[in-house]
Amino acid sequence: MTYPSPETVEGRLNAHRKLLIAVLALLARDREGRDLIQRLLTDNETVRDQEEDPGIEPDRGFAIQNISDEETLAILRTAIARAEATERASTIS
Repeated sequence: MTYPSPETVEGRLNAHRKLLIAVLALLARDREGRDLIQRLLTDNETVRDQEEDPGIEPDRGFAIQNISDEETLAILRTAIARAEATERASTIS
């Protein structure tokens, strides 16, 4: 079995991220969609303020979950920002 190169995986992930942001930004243009995205922003699983102490060296599962949560938040925030920018641009035109 052959595995894709790291460059291939990264390229595919970047493409998925771009498409997901575009779809979420479109969804965020609607009040109901924006509310959903806002709920997703607040209802994440990110551990904060020593809620769960991973110790000096967090295990791999904890590290992967943290990276996943950070990426999810970044995607959602980017989608909201893009929707807001689109709205501002449409009011200027």
